[in-house]
Order: sequence, then C-alpha cells, then structure tokens
Amino acid sequence: MDPALALALYERFAGDRLTFLYSGAFLDEHTARLINMQEEHLESEGASRVTRGKLTFVLVEAYQNIVRHRVKGASIMNGADRSLFLVRNAGQAHEVTAINAVAGAEVEALRRSLDRLSGLDLGEMKRIFLRGLQNEARTERGGAGLGLVEMARRSGNPLRHAFVGIDEQHQLFALQVLVGPSDGWLSTEALPMDLHQLVLNEGILLLHRGTLPAVTQENLIRMIELDMAEVRSGPSRADQAFLLMMGAVADLGVGGEGPMVTVAHRKDQATITLATPLTNASAGRVEKALDMVMALDGPALQRHYRDTLLGRTDGAGGLELGLMDLARRSIGPLRARILSWREMPLLVLEADV
Repeated sequence: MDPALALALYERFAGDRLTFLYSGAFLDEHTARLINMQEEHLESEGASRVTRGKLTFVLVEAYQNIVRHRVKGASIMNGADRSLFLVRNAGQAHEVTAINAVAGAEVEALRRSLDRLSGLDLGEMKRIFLRGLQNEARTERGGAGLGLVEMARRSGNPLRHAFVGIDEQHQLFALQVLVGPSDGWLSTEALPMDLHQLVLNEGILLLHRGTLPAVTQENLIRMIELDMAEVRSGPSRADQAFLLMMGAVADLGVGGEGPMVTVAHRKDQATITLATPLTNASAGRVEKALDMVMALDGPALQRHYRDTLLGRTDGAGGLELGLMDLARRSIGPLRARILSWREMPLLVLEADV
C-alpha cells in the first residue's frame, strides 16, 4: 500500500474510537468473533447494557445478511461483487455498514421494503415484525426483510441504503445503520462506495484502527488464519506476521488515536501494513531501529538476530528484535516511511509474507 494512501485511510477514520473493516470469506463462525471484539470495546468504553444489546443485534444481523443473502458464487476475495462489512464507534455513535452483491431481480422488492420502513413509527415496525414471524410462508429474502425491520426498530434511526450496478444481472446493495443519536452519523451522506472500490483495488482482507487488547488480537489472528486458508493452497504466514507486527506496536511508543493495521491479499501474497502515530519522544528511537534492521541483508540479518537473542549485541532491545524477526519472515525487505499526521510523526511499516 502506498504510504500516502495508508495516511489517507488513517485520517478518514479520525475521531473513531474503533474502526473495523472486513472484506474476507464471510465465514459464519466469524459472527461470534465479531461479537467478542465489539463487547470487549463497548465494555472498555462503559457503554450501557441497552446500547450493547442494540449494537450486538444490528452487527449480527448485518453480517448474517451478507453471509446468507449475497449472490451465490460471488467472488470471495476479489471481483466487483466483493462484500464489505464496516463497524465504526465514536463516543455515543455506532455505525454499521454492509455491502454485498444481490441479484438484479431482488432489487425492486428490497427497495420497496426500505422505502416502506422510512414512513413507519416504532410501534408499526414492531407489529410488522411480529406478524412476519407468525407467517409460515416466509421466503429466504423475506427473512432478510424482517431483519431490516428489526434493525430499524432497534436502532431507532432511518436506514441508509444505496444500489450500484455491477453488470446486467447484479447490483451492489449498501446498507448503513446508526445506533445512537440521530445526528451521530460518522460517514458523509453518501454511503462509502469509494471505500468498497479501494478495498477491491488494494485486496484488503481486514482493517482495524484503535487500541488492540489481547482479546481482539486473538480474534483477528483466527480470522486471518481461516480466511487465508480459503484462498491459498499452501500454508500462510500472515497470522504470524500480524502477531509480530502487534509485538512491535507494544515497543514503538504509539501516540494519537492508536495503531491502524491492514491485512491485504493479492496474487497469493499477503501484506501487513501498520500505520500509527508515534510520540515525539519515541520517533527518533524508532527511526534508528528501522535504519539498522533495513540495512541488513539476509545473512547479516540472521547473524544479528541470533547475536541479539544471545545477548551479544549492545543497544538492541525488544523493538529491534521484533523488527528483525518480522524481517526474517518477510518476502523481501520491510518497507517503512515516517510521515506527519496532525503534527505528530506517523509510521507506515509494511511486510509481505
């Protein structure tokens, strides 16, 4: 990823306490991991039980709508029909976006359902939902229709939506739900279709911006491991590289709004990109460590890594050791650049595995 693009992505989500984007294989078993990560964040933020319940329902329903109702046979990790799931948290505002391909024949019915919802109050939504549950002749898409009703009712806000053509038979369906104050939308009035294109161009599997507690790291590593198994015939080192990158984060001296880590996959190769503000006090130390590691060729890197482990080198600490380990496992050299974000140094560090 171009460092300028990494900086632009970091800035795009400025102010978010948490940003999580996923555009992988959409395995059903990831649902529990999403709940786990979101609960961990909301608990740390002191969110009310009511808010947590509403957001959990919306998150699960939006994710499951993609799992159940995306076009069968749609490209898992590439193609214009690629699905996208985005969660943004900022204070009292929690925004969930789901984008997936649907058959053109379904668009009109979906549009009618969404237009009808915009004119209903909460009581009417509840009656429609309960009536739908009692109807035994529910279609597969009818289940999604009830989910739309209940997401609108529980969130208490209108649902944003858009349709964008892919080809003669398919369209991208974008849905956005806000849990929180009605003026708390985090995205602009236009749904983030440009973000979908960026994900497609860069091959982004997932992105996480904000603090990364151990529980979140464990869930992300498992998601990476399972998703890479869906698209690679052989073993992947992406999960190991992600873990090493997280180890480096602990030694960097992170400032600002915390780290943003992106995992991308293209041409049977995974790329881990870290973009993180640094404290002014740590920037010089980080730059020195990077210069040292990136100046070493393969044999020299192995020797220096071994000598550091054995305590034979002076001045090398956890950061240097972590960077060397990451470089050892990478395809080609690490790439690093220090830019500026809101008067703070921002490190962009990247490894191919």
